[in-house]
Amino acid sequence: MAIALLSLRQAEKVEPQLRAALKSAPAPAAQAATQAKPATRDLAQAGLSARERLALRDGSPAEAAAALNARQYVQQIIAQDRELTRNQMIWALGRIEPGEIEAMLKSLAKMRGRYASLVLEYSQTERPVGRQALEELRGLRERIEEFERGLETIKAAILDGTAEVHGVKAART
Repeated sequence: MAIALLSLRQAEKVEPQLRAALKSAPAPAAQAATQAKPATRDLAQAGLSARERLALRDGSPAEAAAALNARQYVQQIIAQDRELTRNQMIWALGRIEPGEIEAMLKSLAKMRGRYASLVLEYSQTERPVGRQALEELRGLRERIEEFERGLETIKAAILDGTAEVHGVKAART
């Protein structure tokens, strides 16, 4: 079906013909049902209303958000967040060399050892621990926590297949 721009005079002549053609054409709903894509049928089976399916089919995120209930919308956000994070992790990490992991583990071990020795050292003195010493301990503890959190993130990425370690078989999902 082609779309044409008509002048007002041309539109007056064509309008009766268009109305007649629309009346004789099969109903759009019936035609759409016979030509439904598998994804549309899946949405219908998922319990979405016609309005929700139409908004999702049209692809407008704003319309789709308005058509979904709160739970469905949050599920959509979670799925999108997972996919975007996965793609970013694949891009950012790429292939990890085992030496990179070892260097991170050595650095983390050094920080832990330094932290433990400082705590032990400060606990042996009779004097109160100064503000500068406490700041040093706090900063070291925060760095340790960040490295530990980063290590957990990398381990999870390796297990779920978003990060590849050179020489290590990918985890089966």
